[in-house]
Amino acid sequence: EAYDKLRTNAIQFSAPRLNQHAKAPWRNFEFSCFSQVGDDGLLYRIFGILGWGNRRSVEIGYFPHEANTVNLIVSQNFSGLLMDGNTDLTVTRSWYASIDGYLDILKEDHRQSQQMRTFKTPTDMDLSMKCAPYCLETCYNLNCFKAPVTVKTPHLHKGKVTAENAGELIDNAFRPESVRGDGGLDILSIDIDGMDYFIMKGILDSGVKPRVIATEFASHLGHELALTRPYSAEFSAAADSFQYGASIMAFIKLLRRFKYRFIGCVEWNAYFVLESEITRANADSAFPEQDAFSCFYQDQTTRKSEVIRLHKALAVEWVEVEAAKPKGWDEIYSLLTKNLA
Repeated sequence: EAYDKLRTNAIQFSAPRLNQHAKAPWRNFEFSCFSQVGDDGLLYRIFGILGWGNRRSVEIGYFPHEANTVNLIVSQNFSGLLMDGNTDLTVTRSWYASIDGYLDILKEDHRQSQQMRTFKTPTDMDLSMKCAPYCLETCYNLNCFKAPVTVKTPHLHKGKVTAENAGELIDNAFRPESVRGDGGLDILSIDIDGMDYFIMKGILDSGVKPRVIATEFASHLGHELALTRPYSAEFSAAADSFQYGASIMAFIKLLRRFKYRFIGCVEWNAYFVLESEITRANADSAFPEQDAFSCFYQDQTTRKSEVIRLHKALAVEWVEVEAAKPKGWDEIYSLLTKNLA
């Protein structure tokens, strides 16, 4: 019922062409309330089958109004942790505040000089909206989009998230309760265009094993090699360089070691469910294991985009992970350039 109610008011995604249907097992369940693509619908499907658990979420890399766990925080009363090195905390707090709290934040902001303001001066369109006089055209408060709701304001962290500190940051947010062990956390979502593989590994090594994991992968690296950039706690790369992240196979191999099942993708986001959760819910048939190729829809437009991204990515070295004898860069380069043919 909750799924149907949300889907009625959500952005819908059309079914893929027939020859792609077998590669998109979740497309019929996708919808978006706050996710960038259809992840909100898939997460309702997953937790509708597995159960909602402790209702705890962690997202590394987010926009206040557009992330994979926002809908769970807003609609399912999840206790969330949102971490990002760039997102303005004032904007995030304004998003989750009550209407009165939101207006107070904006009024305080507009007492500052024009150069120091976080929020722009309201336009005529802003003033005509129901949150007037301080609602923006892109209204940064969830109550502007629906009837006022009561949510648990998520824990927020602005700063560098690394393989070394990620587990501790999660621990600190949820104390005195523990999220360590199988299923202590319900979902982890990572999308930081950086050391995603190593941060995920660091979290798992710390003993945190979420029931569900979602991660963005670098589709231009293909579906055969387990690749990522060499680790650096200070890593950064331009968004349009495509010289960051990790391949789908790097995540599949890593998470297989920690007893996760790869269940498929929503566009460029890969989803994994803890095997023990599937067994507990007797949901083996609901979550058949997928292969990496199921995430690649090689129509002409997609193919052109992947080739352009791969050309840029090949300007720097990548390393193979989750391999007994990792290939050297020369061999990796040779194998990747075959995909340019």
